Amino acid sequence: MRFLLSLLLATTITFGYAQNSQVRYIDSNLVKLKLDSLKEVFPLVENAPRAYELAIYSALEYYPELKDNKIRFKEKKIKTTLNARPTFASFFYKKRSKRVYVVRINNLFDKKEIITLNDVGFNAQVGVLGHEFNHFLDYSKRDFFQLIDRGVDYLTTRRKAKFEREIDRETIERGLGWQCYEWSCYVHYESHATEEYLQFKREVYLGPDDILRLIGDEWEE
Repeated sequence: MRFLLSLLLATTITFGYAQNSQVRYIDSNLVKLKLDSLKEVFPLVENAPRAYELAIYSALEYYPELKDNKIRFKEKKIKTTLNARPTFASFFYKKRSKRVYVVRINNLFDKKEIITLNDVGFNAQVGVLGHEFNHFLDYSKRDFFQLIDRGVDYLTTRRKAKFEREIDRETIERGLGWQCYEWSCYVHYESHATEEYLQFKREVYLGPDDILRLIGDEWEE
């Protein structure tokens, strides 16, 4: 009976995203109840920080395609909230499902002008993590030369904005619209980020109003 329950949970976890519905709030207590099952679905996650473990697996639930990829987490002093990329060696793997990805999470808790995951609520954490996992999904569809082309996208603001907004839209389509909205609202209206950083966010990513319009489109469908 216990085995059947675990199998049912795993199946629900793996394919639940396909309904493409927008959930206003994700309950961290419910995620905690199925955390062990989520870890079975995504067995290759390494060093997920305990403070963000529930948000990490909650976001991963929307990306079952990544279950065979190794995803490593590192806490670092970086200039943004977090970033995500394939390892250099992964560029040369013939099997894209075997690529290894790294998520670096900012741990500069003493710098008010830098937004950290620690600053925001659970829903917003899931949203920004979901955005990063969508990058992995994008990378998984690309061969070596296409990955290089993605790297070139980061060299100009115009190309980076086009790319990042595509990722934003795809994250919303996965069902994480409200989570992205909460993250964006915090960044734009509540954070202590510098004006320079906020201007960068406005130029490159979708803002709260853009996200709300997309959520509305999803509901109409």
